[in-house]
Amino acid sequence: MQEINEAILERLESAVCAAGSNMLRAHVEKENVAKKEGRSNFVTSYDTQNQHDLMCAFAEILPEAVFMGEEEDQFREELPEGYAFIVDPIDGTTNFLFDLHLSCVSAGLLKDGVPEAGFVYNPYTDEMYKAWRGHGAYHNGVRLAPENLPLEDGLAFYGCVAYNNAHIDTLFHLVRSLFDTSLGIRTLGSGAWALCEVAGGCGVTYVEYQLKPWDYAAAIVILQEAGCVVTQFDGTPLSLTRPSDVAAGTARAHAQVLELMEKAREACER
Repeated sequence: MQEINEAILERLESAVCAAGSNMLRAHVEKENVAKKEGRSNFVTSYDTQNQHDLMCAFAEILPEAVFMGEEEDQFREELPEGYAFIVDPIDGTTNFLFDLHLSCVSAGLLKDGVPEAGFVYNPYTDEMYKAWRGHGAYHNGVRLAPENLPLEDGLAFYGCVAYNNAHIDTLFHLVRSLFDTSLGIRTLGSGAWALCEVAGGCGVTYVEYQLKPWDYAAAIVILQEAGCVVTQFDGTPLSLTRPSDVAAGTARAHAQVLELMEKAREACER
């Protein structure tokens, strides 16, 4: 197995930026859009094209790596040994459809099942979050080191989607608690981007039920290298083979969120 180095990472970053540039040139029409399972769950021809382009580019850069993408049934239920990419070619597709400019390309590189590097790029603002395990996390070249703030001193981000509403009452009970505790709540429509904004210090936490691995595979290493904590609601690690209930944040905010989630669960079970 070849070792990852800065030259390889620079080429991977360039491929992610090229996929972002495709989004800037997009003209989404009805014929470009298809529905996936569930309400308000879409895929566009630009999603599939971005995924194809990334697969080809990554295969040239790191040919031994397995490629797992959100679209076209390219995701595996078991993680391979060695290198593997987990990619969301456009995270925030509904935002993308409505030209909201809160969508991004997310690409995580795993080594023996552990996130090794991650790239999350918003082409509309030309912002790149990236990290390499053991070498820090960066936002447009600036190393990330967010202050360990509690909920009371920051913004709280959350995510919810119409096609995944099984736990919506508990989530909104938690969101009400976040509203009462934090300086304000926000939802961005892109889990990958919101997680990175927490790593960047724009918010102190992000929560969402049943987020998919391609939404957080890149963000895990970015958050951890920035000094943040990311787990499931019960404190266990996120799964990279199935959806996870995600709680991320500063160490202080994360601990508070887990307590608030437990209270939200108890309240909704009564």
